[in-house]
Amino acid sequence: MIKPRVLLVDDDKNTLNGLVKLLTHDGYPVYGVLSGYEALSLFSKKRFNIVITDLKLPGLGGMSLIQEIKKRNIYVAIVVITAYSSVKTAIEAIQCGADEYLTKPIDIKELESVIERLWKRQRLVSQNQLLKEGSKE
Repeated sequence: MIKPRVLLVDDDKNTLNGLVKLLTHDGYPVYGVLSGYEALSLFSKKRFNIVITDLKLPGLGGMSLIQEIKKRNIYVAIVVITAYSSVKTAIEAIQCGADEYLTKPIDIKELESVIERLWKRQRLVSQNQLLKEGSKE
């Protein structure tokens, strides 16, 4: 089964490297970057299905990153991960375009479950669009 291409954004190098290593080991094509600006640069060069981002990032923060990514591709699924969890930030992240909101420390099984659910939803939406386009002909 094809796995989604994942862009992981976290300014904590240990967290980033650990998650990249775990997800790569489990078969996901993962690219990791340390800032929102690096994420946007890579996002403009490569195609990603899912973006996983921390909220607290140097320079371009997580909320702004979510908005910029959604401007470029509304179909990309976004998962927010943060150690600074609150109901207010969760609501704000969802309003900015995030699909999921997880708190650190990250449970890798929960993260993979979220990734698989979002990937399944994306494939269903794509299939639905193809069927609609096919019925117009």
